[in-house]
Amino acid sequence: MKRFLLLAFIAGAISLGASAQTGTFRPIEANDFSVVGSLGYQTNLERFGIDGQGRYNLTRNIRLAADLAFYFPKDKVTGLDVMLNGHYVFYFPQDRFSVYPLVGIGMQNNFYGKRTIIDVNGRETQIDSDTKTDFAFNLGGGISYYLNSNSFLNAEVKFMTGDNDNVAIMIGYGYRF
Repeated sequence: MKRFLLLAFIAGAISLGASAQTGTFRPIEANDFSVVGSLGYQTNLERFGIDGQGRYNLTRNIRLAADLAFYFPKDKVTGLDVMLNGHYVFYFPQDRFSVYPLVGIGMQNNFYGKRTIIDVNGRETQIDSDTKTDFAFNLGGGISYYLNSNSFLNAEVKFMTGDNDNVAIMIGYGYRF
């Protein structure tokens, strides 16, 4: 079911871009703003998530990207990551394809629901729900492919280091204003 939803999202994004008006491609410039919605996967807790990202180009090649990722509960653990990243963007033929490394800081929050564990002696112990928030530093990279002047597909991988080291892989659709 999750794979089907991911494929449906990607197919919808491609069809939206393909049905958009064709014309002269507007080059990327300073002060461009875009938003990206993504679906993805976090490796350490093996859970799926959704991500929203806002991007602002300071110069043609340097942009800031603020993102908020929500990870669906798995084994009674729900996640929320808030990050601020810097991208250095390399553009290729007519700005339709770009590659970028990223570096950023932020926080990772995990909510642990009430659960029962078995200790080393085989006894069951009830643990109350709690929340843990950690500072995080991340490195990664991504690629974007513009379908037209305003819409694009995006893929991004981030390694986040902190108390909960993990890798987040996101695939999404973006719109440039």
